[in-house]
Order: sequence, then structure tokens, then C-alpha cells
Amino acid sequence: MPKNGQRIFDTDTHVGPSMDVLETYMDQVDIDKLAPYAQYRSVAKRTGQVTYRMGVRKYERRLGRAEPGLEESAGAYMAGFTGAHKGRDPVPTVDHDVHSRISDMDFEGVDVNLLLPSGWFGAFTTVEDLSLELAAYRAYNRWMADYCGAYPDRLGGVILLSGRDAEGGLRELRRCANEPWAWGIFVYAPYGKPLDHPDFEPYWAAAQEYDLSVVLHTFTVMPPYAPGGLDSWDNLWLQRSAAHPWCGMRNMASVIGGGVMDRYPNLRVGCLEAGHSWLPFWVKRLDEHAESIASALPPLQHRPSEYVQSGRYFQSIEMSEGPELTRMVAELLGQGILMYASDYPHGESWFPKSVETVMGWNLPDDFKQKLFWDNPLQFYRRYAGVMAASTAA
Repeated sequence: MPKNGQRIFDTDTHVGPSMDVLETYMDQVDIDKLAPYAQYRSVAKRTGQVTYRMGVRKYERRLGRAEPGLEESAGAYMAGFTGAHKGRDPVPTVDHDVHSRISDMDFEGVDVNLLLPSGWFGAFTTVEDLSLELAAYRAYNRWMADYCGAYPDRLGGVILLSGRDAEGGLRELRRCANEPWAWGIFVYAPYGKPLDHPDFEPYWAAAQEYDLSVVLHTFTVMPPYAPGGLDSWDNLWLQRSAAHPWCGMRNMASVIGGGVMDRYPNLRVGCLEAGHSWLPFWVKRLDEHAESIASALPPLQHRPSEYVQSGRYFQSIEMSEGPELTRMVAELLGQGILMYASDYPHGESWFPKSVETVMGWNLPDDFKQKLFWDNPLQFYRRYAGVMAASTAA
């Protein structure tokens, strides 16, 4: 049911899945390839869910100290992180039981979730065997077809693609491209490989061909890490605060500055979980340097700010930035860019108060309609086809 008459499209939520789920979608020959990584296998005490932690770093230095040594760490990679805790915790079985997720959505008043994999999944960007990385993403995509298929009018996701094996990734993209759950693509680019790299050109072409959104989601404390994310002085507060926006700023600038939106004029690009109030300052700076350092770019048809305001670029909001900064972005760049997002069920999420928090912001009603529904629907345009099919049925 709509929340206070307003339909809610949550544009950035997460779902495991844990490896105990994924292995049921993998061929035995690929499961066997996990054996060399047994030392990285982690089993959650609370739920029994299995993940792998290849390439994980620890952040154990408290600011003001010279050496690492958080008393709370006990070797944990997220030592000291407590989360937002705005009320009832999400149901712990949402990775295994889709009905649990729907129950949480109904509890908060959310109509639609766009799902992305949880952070641990980036560990596969570090394995030497590229066939294992592709197998993990293939299993995820297979599982998503079943998970979202139970509620196709409420759940959708992104096709996971390898940034190291574009040929294999393109095969997987085309295999999944016409499935109802697939609303976008998400490239796991390894640390240090920019999104303007020519290897990714077939992905952008296929995304336009199949009307799939290009999702730029950021990374922090797990591989493949954010641009600059390995240089945060071993402090979790600095890492979590800086990595998301810095990653988002560089990723969107790389795509826009690389001329991707010129070569594919119907392509839609969205930046998630990176904050949003930096956008006006950043596009002004990109505009200036697109003129003063033009030799570093291919010839662009427009200024960077014009791509952002073109109706083809979108960005999710962060609760902590509040109504004043959200209004500022809309007033400076227009109401057609920002999208509601909660980061459910991660610890940063304000569940179950995310929706009511933004509902309570002092924003114009027409802007709230765009924030909660119209802009997400424009970005994840494939979902409109799912709705139409559901209505016809």
C-alpha cells in the first residue's frame, strides 16, 4: 500500500546472497574451485550465513594514535561500526527468504526495491581464477531470477558483470538481458581500473541496446575498494566518510568525461550510495576543468553539467544530508535527478524510519513525487515494462 498515498521506489537496497545460498546455483566444478579459499570462508554466528573475505583490510587505528589497536576490534574488518539503529532491525533471513523481505517492505511502506549484492561479493574481484569470478556472478544472476521472480512487480536488480573478463561478462549480460528482474547492469571493476576504460565499451553498448540502466555503486571497506580507498590512514571513520562520495565523484566523472553519454545517447547512468549534496559543486568544477584541461578528455558534445541535467543522469539521496541540502541540489540542478534510497538492510539504513524521515522533510509535493517515484521509474525504465505486463495479465 502507498505510504500516505505516495508510492515508494527504493533505488538502493541490498541482498546477500550468502554463499550457502549461491552454491545451490553453481555447478560442482565451480564449487570445487572455492577450495583454495577455505581460509577466507566466514560463517556468521547469528544466522549461519557463509561469506568469503578475500582481500579484506582491517581499520584498527583510532585517530590521534600512532599505531593500530582498537580494543573493540577482535580482528573484525569493521571494528567499532555500530550502524544507525533507528528502530526494529531488518528480518535476518531476507537473503534466504524473499517473503521476509516483502514483510519488511510492507512494514515500512515501500512498494518497490532495486537490489544490489552486499559488499562482501566484491571479494571475487581478487581471485586469480577468472572463471570462478564469472561463475559467482552467474550464480548470483540465476538466483536473482528466482528471488525477484516471486514478486516481479516489487523486486528487481542489476546484472553483475566482471571488470576483468569483459568477453565473459558480455555473454552473461546477453543471457540475462531480457529477463524481467534485470533493470540495470553493475560492473565490478577491479581497484585501479577506471570506468572509461575501452574494455567496458561493449557493456555500455549492450546496456543501451537492451534499455538497461548503468548503475555506479560505490565501495568502501571491501574489495574492490573505492578510488583512493586504500589511502585512508587505516581509520574506519575516515574510510566510511570519504570513500563513498569520492568513489561516486570519480566514477561519474570518468563515465561522463570519457564521452560514454555521447556515444550512447539513450544511455541512463545513476550514481548510488555516494551522497548527493556534492553534486552542484562537483559539476561546476568539472565544467571549469573540461575547458582548462580539455586535452585530457576526448571532444565532448556538452559540458559535464549538461549531461547531469539531461534527464539521463540520476543520483540517490542519503538520509543524513537532510532536506536543506536536498532542496539545494534540486534548486540548482533541477528536480529530475535525485531518487529516494535507504540502503536497506545495511547498518547505515534508517529502517524502519527511512520513508517517514524523508516524508517529513519540508520539500514541495511535486518534488517528493519525483524523488519517491517518478525519477526512479525514469532511471529503472525496464520496471515500467514489468508493470505493464503485470497489468495486462
